[in-house]
Amino acid sequence: MKKLLLVLAIILFSVFVYIWEQVYAPIVGVKVNELNDELDKVSTENENLMFKINSILALEKLDKIAKDKNLYKPDETAIVEVD
Repeated sequence: MKKLLLVLAIILFSVFVYIWEQVYAPIVGVKVNELNDELDKVSTENENLMFKINSILALEKLDKIAKDKNLYKPDETAIVEVD
């Protein structure tokens, strides 16, 4: 009798675990997809920010070179001669 109850308990527990896994797996799949979408958004934003930082650094380098060579930005009425 005890063996029968033990076998029945194991079977019921196995059925419960199987059903729980069937319900929980799609939920986890949806969460994983949401996190992958968020990762894509953050990666794109990170690339855009890196591009902006590099652009700013390039402009700062140009400003430094211009100051070192005593260059200035001409205004609209200035005549610029290019050699």
